[in-house]
Amino acid sequence: MTPDKIIELWPRLSEEDRKVLIETAEMRAARTPAMQLTPEELTGIERGRADFAAGRTKLLEEYRADMDSFFARLRAKQTTPT
Repeated sequence: MTPDKIIELWPRLSEEDRKVLIETAEMRAARTPAMQLTPEELTGIERGRADFAAGRTKLLEEYRADMDSFFARLRAKQTTPT
């Protein structure tokens, strides 16, 4: 909905509908974005989309093996004395 459409419809709205519209707009304007991605994260997402489009994907078993390996390395780092 555009601002012009809201202006067009405003006279036909009841006072209660106007209040709801204003409250909704104020609540949404006050919200912070759910997530702010860094340029590196955005690049990674685009790379993933390109990989998917080019058919560079993994089977579920390959993905699980990679994740198991990744988490094993993380656990090893946590248990290694510094």
